[in-house]
This record gives sequence, C-alpha cells and structure tokens, in this order.
Amino acid sequence: MKTLFTFLVIMVSCQLIQAQTIDATAATRYFEMTDSLRKGRPVSDKLWESFLNQEGNRQYIQNQGYSQNYLNRLRKDLEVVYMPQHDSLLQERLKNPRQHYNTYLFHFYKANEPQLQEYLQKIITDRKAYLASLYAETHSLLPKRLRHTKPEATLYFNAMGNDAVATQGNVILTLWGSYVYDREKFGILGGHELHHLVRKQKRYVVAEKDESLVFMLQLLLNEGSPDLIDKRYTMAESVPEDMRFGGYLLEHGEKQLPKVDEAIREIAAGTKTYNSKEIKQQVIGMSGHIPGFYMADVVERNGLRKKLIANIDDPFQFIFLYNKAAKKDKAKPFVFSDEAIAYLKQVEAGAKDKL
Repeated sequence: MKTLFTFLVIMVSCQLIQAQTIDATAATRYFEMTDSLRKGRPVSDKLWESFLNQEGNRQYIQNQGYSQNYLNRLRKDLEVVYMPQHDSLLQERLKNPRQHYNTYLFHFYKANEPQLQEYLQKIITDRKAYLASLYAETHSLLPKRLRHTKPEATLYFNAMGNDAVATQGNVILTLWGSYVYDREKFGILGGHELHHLVRKQKRYVVAEKDESLVFMLQLLLNEGSPDLIDKRYTMAESVPEDMRFGGYLLEHGEKQLPKVDEAIREIAAGTKTYNSKEIKQQVIGMSGHIPGFYMADVVERNGLRKKLIANIDDPFQFIFLYNKAAKKDKAKPFVFSDEAIAYLKQVEAGAKDKL
C-alpha cells in the first residue's frame, strides 16, 4: 500500500512538473536586440522599453530596485559592448572590469553567445528534464513532508546579470549565472531559488520588540540553508572569479556572527531596537547569505545536515543546531553567548504559530 501511495505521489509530481512554464522570451529578445547593435544600429526607445517590459526583465528590475538612471546607463553599456564604432572604448573599459562591471558582464554574454544560445535551446527542448533537475536539488534539502512542487510558478530566463532571484511567486534566472552554475552541477542555481518557493516556513506571533529578531532568524535560514545546494560549487577555479560567491560568504559570515549575537543581546536587554532595514544593513549581509551560509556549512560539516533538513522550517532550531555544531568543531568557530541562546529559547517558548 505504501509503495502504491509513493508511486501515485511521483506520478502526480511528474504531471505538475509537466505543467510548469519556462519563459525564455526576455533572453531571446536580448539576442535579437544585440544583433541590431552588432550592425552599428542603436536601439530605439520603443524597442528598449519593449525589452525592459518583458516579464522576465520587469520582475527582475523590480526585485533589484533599478532606477531609471541605472537602466539608462545599462543601455549605454550595452551599446559600447556590441556596436563596432565603440570598440576602442570597450577595450579600454575591459582593462578595469571592477569599475565598468556591466560592460564586463555584457562582454561575457557577447563572447560566449554560441554556448549560451545552445544551453538555452537544450533547456527549452527538454524542459521536463531541466525542471526535474531543479526539483531534485530543491528536494534534497527538504524533508519528505515539504517536498512539493510549484506548478503555478513561472521560470524566466533573462540576460541582465549573473545571479537569480525568487520574486512574485516566480523564479528569475539570468542566463549567464545559470549557465556557469550548471557547468559545475546541473540544476543547482534554479534549485536554490525554487527552494525559496517550495519551502514553507513557520511564522510566529511574538512581542513587538522581538519581531525584528524573528525576521533576522528567518532571513538567516531562508538563504543559509539553500546555499548548501549551490554555493560550495562556486568555489571551483572553473567559475569566473567575480562569481565565486561561496568563499566570499564563508569569509564574511564568520566575521559577521558576533554582530548577530550582539543584536540578540541588545534586543533581550531592551537597550536597542532594530527595524527590518537596520537588520539587513547593520546586522546581517546580503539578505541573510551572510552569515547564513557560514552557519549552514558549520552545521553540515559536523554531521547535522539531516537534523537541519528535518527542521528546515524552524529558524530557532537553525541557531541551536549551529551552536551545537560549533561547540564540537575543531576549527573553533564563533559560539553564540549563553545570554543570546537563553533569550532565543525564551522567545521561542512564548511565540505562537501564525496561521
């Protein structure tokens, strides 16, 4: 009976994956637009607006908070990269990629266009296999009770950066970012972002002064746990240097943890309050990647991955598991203070599940 039930679950999941939409229009329009630029013809205002309004671009732009001035600069950078008359300026800019990062980024798209086009076409042609790889990565970091699918979510590909975001109930994958990650292990970048949509997290009603505390814990777990899917692969030498996020997150995560402990103690003592913006800017970094990935890495390397997965919806347990792992880790990572842990247990005991 159990075998039959498992078979039925798998069949239903396959049908839901089959119903999932992959929309690569924004990426396709990018290459169509750059074909014109290669011939020395600037992009018209109408074509540029149409490009930006492609759903895969529009949602990404909203998520990133790009201003009109930034988008105007992006358009000029695109012209410098692709229009032959700007080649001398392009070569000069490429000498300093840090200062002219978008120029450098678009040049990567240009230099690797055949490979990117082929990669995208394979995904479109075998959509089911690609989606299955994403869900395999997502479900690898979820307990069975949470291994669902999100057929209503659309996966968009665009050519505006080298990252990915889960936003407005959808996943936006930049073509360059996805291509680079998938060379290391197929499906890891999309699997990370899909994890944000599939994982259900516990929500709590707590005292007003503790709301920012719970918000911080949620961010640490929300980014730290799925970072185990992809970030370690970005540490490979085959990954472009500017995309080796794993090492950067580990280095800065270790340094950031004392600030997290301090913030918990300040909230406990009532000596300081934080709003959500202050939590993101003063206490943690990159929406929880720092120090979330460092914490998840310590948990995993000390044999507690299964317990992390079992409690993947519980932000309090993430802190407690980290502390347990840190205490036995030979590298002697930062350990949260007794005061901070005691207060978290107090808040957890008084918290009510939010329906």
